[in-house]
Amino acid sequence: MGAVTEEDMGNGVANGRHFEVNGHPFYAKGSNFIPPDAFWPRVTPARIKQLLDAVVSGNQNMLRLWSSGAYAPDFMYDIADELGIFLWSEFEFGDALYPVDVEFLDDVREEAEYQVRRINHHPSLAIWAGGNELENLELYLVNHSAPEQYERYKAEYETLFIDTLLPAVYDNSRGITYMPSSTNNGYLSINFSEPIPIKQRYQNKGPGEVHGNTDYYNYKTSQAFNISAYPVGRFSNEFGFQSMPSLASWQRVLPADELYFNSTTIMLRNHHYPSGSLNTSDFDHSSNGMREMTIAVEMYYPIPNKTDAIGNFSAWIWSTQVFQADFYKSQMQFYRVGVGKPERQLGCLYWQLEDIWQAPTWAGIEYEGRWKVLHNVAKDLYQNVIVVPLWNVTSGLLSLYVVSDLWTEVTGSVSFAWFDWAGNVLGLLPAPDIPGAGLPAPQTLDFSVGGLNSTLVTLLNVTKLFGNATEGGENDGRGAIFVATVTARGTPVNMNATKTFTHINYWTPTPLGKAALVDPGLSVGYEAVSDTFIVEARTGTSVWTWLSAGPEDNDVVVNFEDNGFLMLRGEVKRIKYHILAGGREGWRYRMTVGSIWNNTLES
Repeated sequence: MGAVTEEDMGNGVANGRHFEVNGHPFYAKGSNFIPPDAFWPRVTPARIKQLLDAVVSGNQNMLRLWSSGAYAPDFMYDIADELGIFLWSEFEFGDALYPVDVEFLDDVREEAEYQVRRINHHPSLAIWAGGNELENLELYLVNHSAPEQYERYKAEYETLFIDTLLPAVYDNSRGITYMPSSTNNGYLSINFSEPIPIKQRYQNKGPGEVHGNTDYYNYKTSQAFNISAYPVGRFSNEFGFQSMPSLASWQRVLPADELYFNSTTIMLRNHHYPSGSLNTSDFDHSSNGMREMTIAVEMYYPIPNKTDAIGNFSAWIWSTQVFQADFYKSQMQFYRVGVGKPERQLGCLYWQLEDIWQAPTWAGIEYEGRWKVLHNVAKDLYQNVIVVPLWNVTSGLLSLYVVSDLWTEVTGSVSFAWFDWAGNVLGLLPAPDIPGAGLPAPQTLDFSVGGLNSTLVTLLNVTKLFGNATEGGENDGRGAIFVATVTARGTPVNMNATKTFTHINYWTPTPLGKAALVDPGLSVGYEAVSDTFIVEARTGTSVWTWLSAGPEDNDVVVNFEDNGFLMLRGEVKRIKYHILAGGREGWRYRMTVGSIWNNTLES
């Protein structure tokens, strides 16, 4: 963390936070790491290696080691060093106000100095933070509930997290930055010739100024895809929404008579919202978390209503994962586009990487290691070069961006078109009275985007294209899907040779629950000679295409190189996979494939 240069300020960049490696800024792409088990002694190096392999496979370069009450073991830093993953590390303080008596501060100082010296030699160490949500939540709550006590508690906060912890870091390390709270508005001034070099900004910022990092949790699902509600910051270190783990995950811990959405054990394993007491039968709070997931599915997707109880339970589980991934996708795209905005947004770490047990959580990886829809979507959006359609509900404009986190210029073209759900290209029909005739014809536009930047390729007025027609109108958007593909040439970091990058993305004018979906005619087969699954969409457009082991193979934990993807009619995809555990004879030939279309079916 250093002072922002005059050149930066001339480009509209304010004081704030970003990470550099070897003197070069980079975009931090990752997630928040929580304890992978309730009992750390059960966490082996092999377990951590499996999780960190998933981080690398998911195109992530940073994890935030959330202040969970226990410091990460040495072997986790060793593995991160080997795999090239940066670890944002925190002292074990969070969501509380702490004492500042001399004895306590002496203990804290001794603990901090030991931890800094223990970890200091690891190249994976990215930063030390004082703790979790101390400045943006705890001091905020003091100012909100007892403003007359604010100055006292701010002074105590500075005594512990600035006057005590900051010297413990800077006196025992070289080149590692410290910040007092995981989420804050950055520093007001910085002078490394002073004993305490930083003065925190707190809320001292002018209108329109953007300085610090953000976290964002909005459980009002009607606002989930309203990008105007997302925080504008220099770095997003937390955001999230819950989803259920897979049926296979639940079957490991629940009896058959508990395998339904609001069963007793499932509800009591949902700790959102927390009881705030020692009540172990708190249905009142947990039911609110279950309700939020239910409302989200009903608001945006075809509502599962299958005749088979277990099949219906599985469909509901998967649908909560789709909403979670969809919501995160919208935010991740917004934050990545921000790299080319005045806020110069340079980091996106979602909450959370993995599960601590089988429960409704914010995780992208289940307790057994199985990837939820979220981890697959994050892998897609954390690629180096992506194409992003951002819809502004207020203006009615769909903005098409190309985003690159490479360090040098990228050039290429973006092709985009409107399709119907049967897979036909719209916008090519001459008659104005035919649905889809008013849509623009397919286009290909050239672009260039600078290093670590984003560029606007084109704007589409969705309101003009579809008007304000309600469901049932001739051209209200229910029958259309927008698809964009970027093809670009660029030079990967630490390489001299150029490479071709491709990415495909899509957007729908209406929620999928109202879209005029058709059966995409999906099929999956296994090709033994190449050890590959082959997926085909024969009759229509498939969104949230999902591969999974058959219902009789719930013991196999398998992840795929691609999952939760778009398929256009006639498209064939060849997909590799990785087995983590299990797998009875012949399981590959019992694979299943489905999509959001399956939610409309009774079986």
